[in-house]
Amino acid sequence: MTSHLPKLAQDLARGAFMELYLTPKPGLVDLCDCGAHPDLSVPRLEASLKIVSLYLMDLCDAVLSGEDLAARVRLGVAAERAVQRAVGTSCHKGYIFLGGLVLCASACAPGRNEASLRASIETLARLFFEHSDPGAAQRVRNRFQGGGIREEALAGLPSLFDEALPVYRRELANGGNRGSAVFAMMGRLMQTVEDSTTLRSGGRSGLKTVREDGRLLERMVAQRDDFVDFLVRRNAHYVSRSLTMGGVAGLLALALAWLSHTGELEAA
Repeated sequence: MTSHLPKLAQDLARGAFMELYLTPKPGLVDLCDCGAHPDLSVPRLEASLKIVSLYLMDLCDAVLSGEDLAARVRLGVAAERAVQRAVGTSCHKGYIFLGGLVLCASACAPGRNEASLRASIETLARLFFEHSDPGAAQRVRNRFQGGGIREEALAGLPSLFDEALPVYRRELANGGNRGSAVFAMMGRLMQTVEDSTTLRSGGRSGLKTVREDGRLLERMVAQRDDFVDFLVRRNAHYVSRSLTMGGVAGLLALALAWLSHTGELEAA
């Protein structure tokens, strides 16, 4: 049941790199600019993701060797600190949590069965938030403002399994390609994720902006309109408002990782 874990760890790292290079993304670092993050760049995020990749492989080893939850949490905390030291900011902290959660949960789910994986994610998230080191759990609650990523995890990542993945598959079935399907996923996540980074940077009005733009993006992809030009123009607006959407980025990276793991990215 655990023979797939090393590949999943690699795919989780790959998904994060793919999200970084996806261009354009309003308010986020991409190959064109730094979005609403003047302190970040592609090279700095690459340096962060190299640390995250090593963490995922170390976590895989810990799972395979039977290390307990507390030991696995310590690996995540150490990875966050290593990123802070190397990059000077705590980027990818959400993905360290999400990627670690999916990797650990996958050890109890057969193969690529998404229903089983989702149930395992729910169980592990409850265990983490209720019975793991209170300090670690409280740090996650504080970072992500109570709801957001915490509620996503406790519900088995509905933004991934109920929103992003079905949209990707439907876009391909309707004649789209991998590129259009990935942007359709981003549009759907912009509509559905309770993004704490958006709330911090733009409040409820900022979240409303992201959700409205997500609806337009998904519609433009489906209608074969020029969504790339739309995203470039919206990026300028997001930068002017210092508006970002890190939670969307993390779940998009997770979706890309899972589609890589299932082979659907290559099939497309």
